[in-house]
Amino acid sequence: MDRILIMIFGRLLLACLILSLVALAVFIGTEILPGDAITATIPQDELMFYSEADLAQLRAAAGLDRPAWIRFADLWWGLFTFDFGVTLTRQEPVIDRIYHPLMNSLIMAGLTTVVVLVISISLGIVAALRPGGWLDTGLSGATLFAYSMPDFVVGNVFVIVFAVWLGLVPAVILFNTNAPSLTVLGASVLPVMALCISGVAYQFRLLRTGMIDALSSEFVERAKLSGMSKLRIALVHALPIAVIPMLSGTAYFVAGLISGTVVIEAVFKFPGAGLELLRSLAQREIPTVQAIAFMAAFAVVFTNLLADLAVLLLDPRVRRGRTSDV
Repeated sequence: MDRILIMIFGRLLLACLILSLVALAVFIGTEILPGDAITATIPQDELMFYSEADLAQLRAAAGLDRPAWIRFADLWWGLFTFDFGVTLTRQEPVIDRIYHPLMNSLIMAGLTTVVVLVISISLGIVAALRPGGWLDTGLSGATLFAYSMPDFVVGNVFVIVFAVWLGLVPAVILFNTNAPSLTVLGASVLPVMALCISGVAYQFRLLRTGMIDALSSEFVERAKLSGMSKLRIALVHALPIAVIPMLSGTAYFVAGLISGTVVIEAVFKFPGAGLELLRSLAQREIPTVQAIAFMAAFAVVFTNLLADLAVLLLDPRVRRGRTSDV
C-alpha cells in the first residue's frame, strides 16, 4: 500500500510539472502573438489618433508594461489557484466569461464519451466473438475508414446531409451561451455524432484486440469447458480484462476530443470553449486565452491521471511490475 501511495504521489508531481510547462508554453505563445489587447480592441480608424504615450498609459493600466518573468509568475500562481483575473477590455472576471462555454463543452464532451464507450464496447464484443468473420471484417474496415476521416470533414458532411439535404436539424446552432443544460444537450446531437465517428473507431479497435487476447487465455478456456455461454464468458470474464488497456486509450481519446471540439464547435457554431477561444484570440484577450488553454490541459492531465490510477488499481500485474523498479 505504501508503494502504491508513493506511485500516486509521483503521478501527482508529474501532473504538476506538466501543467507548469503548459503554463509556460501558453505564456510564450501568447507573448509572441502580433499586437496586443490594447491595439486589437481599438478600431483602426480611431487608433491613428492615439499617441505612443496614450498607448503606453493604457498598457500600464492593463499591466502589460511589467517584465515578462513577473507576468509569468502571476500567471502561474493565478492558473494553479484558478484565479484567472479579469478581461483586458471589459474588466470582467475571466471565470465569468468562460464558465458557461466550458460547461457547454463539458456537456458535449461528456455525452460524446458515454456514447462512444457504449457503442465501441458493444461492437468490440460482437466482433471479438467471431474474429475473422464477415461482421468482424466489415466493422474493422468501416472503423479504419472512419478513423482516417478528419473531424472538420465529418462535421461538414453531417451539415450537408442532415441539415441541407434532409432538413432534420439546423445547420447552425442558435442558442445563448448560458442556455439550460437540456437545451445544450438537445443541440449537441449533431456535433456529438460527428465526434463519435473517429472516437468509436479508435476505441473499437482497442477493445476488439483486448477481447480477442482475453478470449484466447487459459482461464477463459477453462470457463468454456465448464459449459458457460459465449456471451456470459465475454461479459463476465473477458471484458474486465480487455477494458484495462482500453483505459489509457480512453484518456488519449478524451485528450483528442478536447482539441477536436474546437474544430466541431467552429463548424456548427456551438457556443463552447473552443468558439470562445477563437473569439478571444481574435480580440487578443490574453487572460481568457490562457485560462481556456490551461483548463484544456488540466482536463487532459486529470483524465490521464485517472486512467493511470485505474490501471494501477485494477491490474495487479502493473503494480508488481512497476513497484519492482521503485
